[in-house]
Parts: sequence; structure tokens; C-alpha cells
Amino acid sequence: MCYVRQPAASTQARTQELSAAHWLDLARAAVDHGTLFLLLTGGEVFLRPDFFEIYTPLTEMGLMLTLFTNGTLITGAVADRLAEAPPSRTEITLYGATQETYEAVTGAPGSYARCLSGIDALADRGVPLSLKTTLTRQNVGELEAMRDLAHARGLPFSAAWLLTQRRDGEASEVGACRLSPEACVTLEAADRASANELSELALRDTGDRVPYIGDEANFYCQAGKAAFTVSPHGEMNACLDLTQPAARPLVVGFSAAWEAVQHWVDSAPPMSPVCQSCDVRGFCPRCPAWSLLETSTMTEPVPYLCDIARARADLYNRRG
Repeated sequence: MCYVRQPAASTQARTQELSAAHWLDLARAAVDHGTLFLLLTGGEVFLRPDFFEIYTPLTEMGLMLTLFTNGTLITGAVADRLAEAPPSRTEITLYGATQETYEAVTGAPGSYARCLSGIDALADRGVPLSLKTTLTRQNVGELEAMRDLAHARGLPFSAAWLLTQRRDGEASEVGACRLSPEACVTLEAADRASANELSELALRDTGDRVPYIGDEANFYCQAGKAAFTVSPHGEMNACLDLTQPAARPLVVGFSAAWEAVQHWVDSAPPMSPVCQSCDVRGFCPRCPAWSLLETSTMTEPVPYLCDIARARADLYNRRG
């Protein structure tokens, strides 16, 4: 799987983006090397004035295409173009069910109405669409209302709650936005959110064995094994939350860049002995990217996730 990232509006003016032709060269090389799934994400993909110069040829390459967008730039004309060659999936993020909450999160007046207009434009034209949200302290009270908003339109809805630090290392207000570990686990237990890690872990359990994710390797996901990302500047990395190894397929060739990503993942240091010996490790979503964003290492425990793992384990054991 490949994830192609576009910059947020605030970075477009000061970064050198790949041209549409370069993106298509990369896509063809990826297809030639076996890529089947391609996600276009951002920032906001529809900020690019040449979006359809990239998108339309991609639809002719036999890829399973997914679009992530906030929906605010989807006009009737954009929806018509997408309906001509629909992606396999489009996901639009909701930040609230009311204008007050939505725009308190986005800080963009008028964004709520534009988002709903974009949703309805795609739904009216039958473009495959689902809605989702990331829960914060600001919008968690509207979770059910967001679900109702989606279901009233016949659309699937999902919710998640894990908020990371900024990828660029700048200060953020994530601490004021994150739900408490107890609130996260309460939502999971009530099946009100779709961050379904706890239930999946329970299904993996056999006998008295504690549910367990991964092995001794630090990377237990598909990053650098069956998936990669490409940044707006043409750098191939292991996942969306990592800016390494920054291989450059347009310079060294696709095969060499992919090999560099695989080697970087395979050479990653093992997780901290504290994590390896933790009795609730199976309930913890920590990964190298989380560690890097929170601790500036790829190996150390993330206290917020430690607390979540402990709360999950306590609930699991009480249920058992």
C-alpha cells in the first residue's frame, strides 16, 4: 500500500512540491512493482489546483484508490468529476455535529456548512463515501450526534481518539485536546467509538494467555513491509508519522528507495526493555512513530499510552 501526502495550506507556499508529472511517474513505478492500494491524503488534497491532472490518470492504472479529505472544497463540479471515475473509498472527517463545535475545532468560519455541502454533493452522486471523526475533549459530547448525522445520510461512520504530537516537532495543544485514558477506555467498553482495539485484542485471546500484539521487533505493523508513504517533496518513508528514511525514488529509482525503506525498518532498534517486559504490553498501541513523536526516540514507552494500556487491561480482567 502507498500513501501519497500533500501539504497543508500553511505549508504549500513555502515547500517545493512534486509536479503532477512526477507524481504520475512515481505511481507508474509503484504499480510496476506491485502496488495495488493507493491513498491520497494531506493536508487537504483538493488544495492542489492540478488535483485532477493527478487523479484522473491514477484511475486508469488499476489501483484501488482512497481519498481522505475534510470535504470543505468539494463543490458540485468536483463531485461531478469524481463521479465520472469514482475512487474505491472516500473518507471525510467530521469535527463536530454542530457549527459551534465544528468551527471551534477547525477555527475556520463557514467550514461546517462547506463540509456538509461536500458530503451531500458526493452522496447525491453515489461516490463511495464514509464519515469519521477523531474525538477530542472539545467534540466528544457530540459523538452520537455525528453518528446520527452520518446514518441519516445512509453513510458509514467511525471514530478514533488517538492524537499524536505534531510531526514537525512544533509545540501543540494536544494535551488539552486528548481524552483521558479512562475516558478512552470507557468509550471502547461502551462500544460508542470505533477505535476497536480492545475488542479485537479480546478476540485474539486464547485461554488464560494475555492478548498480545507483535513480537520482539519494534515495528509490528505493515510500515516498511507492505506499505510506504511519499511526502509532498518526493521522500519515501515508512509511515505517515515518520519522516525517515527519506529515500528519494525519483533520484535513486523506485526499487532502491523501497529497499532503503525496508532496510531502515528491519534495522530499527528493539523496543525498550521496559516495554518488552511490560505485563500489559498486549493492550498498548505504542509503536516507533509514537515513541519518536513523544520521546524523541523510537524505543521508549509513551506515558499516555501506558496509562491507556493499564486501563484496558484492568477492564479486560474485570470482564474475564
